[in-house]
This record gives sequence, structure tokens and C-alpha cells, in this order.
Amino acid sequence: MKKVKVAKFGGTSMATSESIKIVKDIVKSDEERKFIVCSAPGKRFSDDIKVTDLLYELADEIIFHHRTDSFEPVAERFREIASGLDLSFSIDELLQKILKEMLEEETLEFIVSRGEYITAYILADVLDYEFIDAKDLIMFKGSKLDYTLTNKTARKALKNKEYVVIGGFYGSTLRGDIRLLTRGGADVTGALIARAVFARLYENWTDIDGFLVCDPRIVENPHLVELMTYKELRALSFMGASVIHSDTFYPVVKEGIPINARNTFNLACPGTLICDHVPASRSKDVITGIAGLSNFTLIIIEKHLMDDIPGFDRRILSFCEKLDIQVEHFPSGTDTFSMMIESKFLVGDKKETLINQIKKAMKPDTVEVFENISLISIVGRNLMANKYNMLKLFSALVNTNITLRMIDYGSNGTNIVIGVDDIDYDYAINAVYNEFVREDHER
Repeated sequence: MKKVKVAKFGGTSMATSESIKIVKDIVKSDEERKFIVCSAPGKRFSDDIKVTDLLYELADEIIFHHRTDSFEPVAERFREIASGLDLSFSIDELLQKILKEMLEEETLEFIVSRGEYITAYILADVLDYEFIDAKDLIMFKGSKLDYTLTNKTARKALKNKEYVVIGGFYGSTLRGDIRLLTRGGADVTGALIARAVFARLYENWTDIDGFLVCDPRIVENPHLVELMTYKELRALSFMGASVIHSDTFYPVVKEGIPINARNTFNLACPGTLICDHVPASRSKDVITGIAGLSNFTLIIIEKHLMDDIPGFDRRILSFCEKLDIQVEHFPSGTDTFSMMIESKFLVGDKKETLINQIKKAMKPDTVEVFENISLISIVGRNLMANKYNMLKLFSALVNTNITLRMIDYGSNGTNIVIGVDDIDYDYAINAVYNEFVREDHER
């Protein structure tokens, strides 16, 4: 296929007629932007409700109460958008058609997916592009996205297409049943389409400038990350950095397609470019990003001569698997085995059940439990390049009186995960940022 760009526009970009006009200007300013993916309308202001959330309420009402009262707020949002646009079709006729189909289908997936469907239909009309239903491109087997079948199906369907709009967040099974991706899944839709059409660039447009080194709610005015690698994106997204859905990584890396995270409302900012490799000449920063999650529980098991017992750690992890407990990290040492578990997996009697099973089966010397732990991932392609970086890291934490509960080195050399008490979370991130980022940029 010809060199093209795939551009995905997030919910805020679709929230009003004025923002859609901005999107139109962006798309039309570059003839390579031929495949457009969009989300349902997001918030217009801080206390607003996203259309997707309204649709979840509507789905509950239709399925369990056989009522449609909640359809009116959804319809009003789309009427408001349509009133500021010169559409070639009647928005009320489309809405009535959609409501009829919702009542016929009566499934949560179908009802919720109509937010993206209607938005893409409107945007296609505004751009004078062809509308293609995502159910004919994004394929599921059961409830799971089928990457291989999606790539084959979308590539065939889009082979001779130019200038297309597709709704994100949903697809279908071979039987035609609508299935949803996880929240934020329009990012993944865009990546899947980019792979299918051999895009030279995947643009992800939201209402922020791109990836910041860390959360601006924790660190004042953190710097923008101009370049990062796929691996760094994956590590940061996994730990809660939410600019782009974490599953966006897989489709684009298969084809080596760069991602450009941009701000719909700040065109002067080039955003963050994410690619497979960053040249050494442009790779001077030690740290690319800092991200974290709170509310973990650390379980430390100690047993003399543990290493002499075959499968000790495997057996403990099998207890977790049977209890449906997900273990995030398991750093270990001599005669010790540790597990860092998100506390939500230990609700009810699960924690006590797990510990009792470990004690009964493994006969440990001690089992210690530490709650209210935060995990912080420090990500950077140059982090391990200098032995003094570890000294700087530990010094920054010690000087801020932070107690380390855990440390785990990423096997690919791009990140270190530390565990600290929840009350020290913000202080630890600020300490690391000040040591590695603020000082470097202020020199």
C-alpha cells in the first residue's frame, strides 16, 4: 500500500462540534492521514459524563428493566454535536434506528459500542470519508481479540480503500456478535488498523501533549518525553501511565510502526514519538519516565535451605493461581521468596487462605506480611549504562528518608521497580525525578 498515516482521535477530541472541526482541520492538513479511528464523545468539562458511561447505564436499563429512559441523555449529546455541524443526514433518524437495534440486540456489548459507531458515522460525513463498521475489521474468537485474524481481515478489507473512518473500541466474532475491547481500546483499534495498512506512522491524538516523565499531579511541571522506545512504553503503561492503552504496543511493534502521541488542542507541540530504537545521539537522558501504582501487599516467606527443595517457588505460585491471585513481582534471596500482590486480589479471606496453604504445605520458618505498599517503575534505556546511576538512585531515596521494601531489576535492562510504603509514594517519585531529570534539564 501507499505510505499512509493512521490517526486515532480520543474522546475529548470528539466531545463537541467545535472539537470535531479542529479534528477535521488536522486530518485535512495532511493528505497522508487516510485512515481515521475515533472514540465516543468524552467529557466536555471536568464534571461531565462520558458517552460510554451513559451507554453502560442505558445497557443496564434495557437488559434488566426493559426501559429506555437513559437513551435521552445519549441522544441529546449527539444532537448537540450535530447541531454545530453541517451533516448530510438526519441525526434523529440515525438515533431512532440505533435505539431500535439496541432493543432488538439487547446485549451490553452492542449497546455500548454504539457510541463509537455513531461518532465514526458523524466524523465520516464531516470529512467526506467512507465509513466502515469496525465489526467487519476487528475480529474476536469468543471474548478474546484475534490478532492474526484481525490483521488478515482488515488488510483484505482495506487494501483498495482510501480515506476511511472507523469506530474504535469494538469488533465482532465470526458469527457477527459485537465484542468490546477493554476501556481505552480505541488506541488498540488504531494500532491494529495501522498494522493492517502498513502505515508509516500511527498518530494517537488526545487532550495532552504526550508522555510526561511522571504524573503532573505528583511532580510540578514534569518535562515532556520527546522520544521513547516501545519497551519503555510497555513498562510505563503497565505501571499506570495512561496516555496510551498498554495493549497498543503489540500490533505496531510487529511492523515497526512508530507512534506519535499528540495533543489535538496544542498543534505547536510535536508530542512524544515512540519507536523501536532511539539513536545514541538522541538518547542522552538517563530516565525516560517514572510511573507507579499503590495499594500492594508484600508477602515474604523464609525457610532454611529453601534452595534445596525442588519447585519451592513453583508450588507457592500454584497456590496463587488456584486462588486467582495475580502476582506482580517475586524478588527472592537466599532462603527467602517474596511476592508483591495487588491488594484487591487478597480481599475477603483470600489472604488468610493463601498464607494457611503456604504454612501447611511448605512449613516455612516465617511468613511476614507488609500491607500498603506502592510500586514505582523507573524506566530508561540508559539507566544501567553507568554504575553511578544506582548510587544516585539509592542516595536520593535515603536522603529523603524513604524506606525501600523491595527492589527488582528488569531483565531487559530498561527499568527498575522499587517498593515503598504508600505514604512515601509521592516523596519517592519527587526524589527520583529531582535527582535524574530536573537537575539534568536545569544545567
